Amino acid sequence: MELVEFRVEGETAVSARSAFDRVVPRDGRTLFRGYLRVLPAVVGVSDQSGPWNHPGERRTVHLSDGSEFREELVRYAPPETPDATGLFEYRVTGFTKTLGRLVSDAYASWHYEPRPGGSVIRWTYGFRPLARRRFVVERVIGPIWHRYMRRSMAECVRVASGA
Repeated sequence: MELVEFRVEGETAVSARSAFDRVVPRDGRTLFRGYLRVLPAVVGVSDQSGPWNHPGERRTVHLSDGSEFREELVRYAPPETPDATGLFEYRVTGFTKTLGRLVSDAYASWHYEPRPGGSVIRWTYGFRPLARRRFVVERVIGPIWHRYMRRSMAECVRVASGA
């Protein structure tokens, strides 16, 4: 089944490399704080297999409602030159609780692109719905998830800016 994708972006006044270096290694608890009591906050990480900067590394993410999921780093490519785009991608599996009954997995992609006077951060997150769950993921979870992403992106832009 195809992914149901959602995208947000945020502009920063710092280079793509500075934004990448400030946002990517941050603790998820400081960036992803939940939304409307419907989407739980990240409260911790366990079983991390490395410093989270090499493809193949894995970790378990724990949420405030007691649910969890597994992340596997697929691509980690900081911008190497001022005009280069940085890329950070990971696969998400093993959703528990509500999402575990709706989706099989997800894929996240973060692009850090240079722009005159700064950079833009683009975040795409795609859920792969289970059979006969696409409508719920797209039309019920989707709008809430998209608002959560916009709120989280605002925090990422703040962090990228050095705040």
